[in-house]
Amino acid sequence: MPDEELKVHSEMDLAFQRGEVLDASEEQLQRWLQNLCTGPVDNEKVRHREIIRALTINHVQMARTIRQLDETMRRLNAANERTQKLLVRLTWVAVVVGIISAIATVIALFR
Repeated sequence: MPDEELKVHSEMDLAFQRGEVLDASEEQLQRWLQNLCTGPVDNEKVRHREIIRALTINHVQMARTIRQLDETMRRLNAANERTQKLLVRLTWVAVVVGIISAIATVIALFR
C-alpha cells in the first residue's frame, strides 16, 4: 500500500475505533470510500470489515442527503404556504374591487 493509501486507511481506522465516523466531513467520507473500493485487502479476516465500513460510510452519506432533502422540503412548504396566503388575500381584494366596480356601474346607470 502506498504511503497516501496507508495514511487514509489509518485515519479511517482511527475514526471507526473512536466512533467519529458520523462526524466526518463529506470529503473524508469520499476519501475513505475511495480507499476501501480501490485498495487491496490482503487479509481475508478483515475483508468483511472493510465491506461493512463501506456500507456504513454509504449509510452516513445517505442519511445526510435525506436530512438535507427534508430541510429543503420544509422550507419549500413554508414558502408555498406564504404564497398561498398572499394569493388568497389578492383574490379577496379582486372580488371586493369587482363588487365595488359593479355597484358603481349600476349606480351610474340609474343616474
